[in-house]
Amino acid sequence: MEIDNIIEEFKQLDLSKYPDAEIRDLFNKIGPVGAVIVTLHKGKSVMRARPNEKNKRFYKKSDLSFKPQEFNKTYQRASTPNQTMFYATSVPDKLEEGELDNMRIIGITETIPMLRDKTKSGFQKISFGRWVVQEDIKLMAIVHHDSYYNESNYTRELVNAFKNFITQYPEEIIEKSLKFQDYLSSEFAKEDIKADYDYMISAIFTEIVTRQGLDGVLYPSVRTVGQGFNIAITPAATDKLALYVAGECSIYKSRDQVVVGNDAIVELDGKQTEFNLVDQENHEQLLLEKIGIKSIEELRDPK
Repeated sequence: MEIDNIIEEFKQLDLSKYPDAEIRDLFNKIGPVGAVIVTLHKGKSVMRARPNEKNKRFYKKSDLSFKPQEFNKTYQRASTPNQTMFYATSVPDKLEEGELDNMRIIGITETIPMLRDKTKSGFQKISFGRWVVQEDIKLMAIVHHDSYYNESNYTRELVNAFKNFITQYPEEIIEKSLKFQDYLSSEFAKEDIKADYDYMISAIFTEIVTRQGLDGVLYPSVRTVGQGFNIAITPAATDKLALYVAGECSIYKSRDQVVVGNDAIVELDGKQTEFNLVDQENHEQLLLEKIGIKSIEELRDPK
């Protein structure tokens, strides 16, 4: 079957040579396939996380939005150097008992690399923006990945909806769609990242679908092993969001022990472009004791 040959060609690409044109040509060869479109409706909350460089505080709405295009120089999971994207975390509206329901945890796990290494210790400030949908946002769902199927009832719902949807099409389209979605989801779930070029296939695909009219993509969070979800939307689609809460936290990590302190927060009306965070009692010493540390200096200069 031709789709098998195309997928094999994808797999044989030397991504370290940045084969942008070849990747786009292969996507064009695939032709029509089935997909599931997810709509985020008005009132839905998503959360954007951003580490505070040198622990400086953020004061602007733009600080908690997408990376400006002039600074967007590399491929990421759903963005190319040609198109920056607004990344955020999301949780399903309906959750089963025991499922991850905290967007902040997903954001922390996605954006702070040291959390993935149990041998490392450190201290890091991170800021969050809770954005609320004002107008429908349409996303392609990238969820047909076997290893994540049992991690979330929402993933199962989307996968089953996709399989039911494509049954109305000829057998050839069904088989092509299943194989393509399975391969594509493996690219979005890729964990062994050596350089930005390892993101090229998922990033270019996202650029293609957004230029065909969609606002972005939704895909399981690799860093939470599929228990949470990420969205990536175009800068234009951020006009459909409003910022209602901004906050700042401290992450204290001693090897495999992690605690989070709430440093500051402010509620907004969705229209402000600048704000002043209100400091909160952090309880830093108590948090340090929980991870067996006496002083913050031990984390700033870990032994």
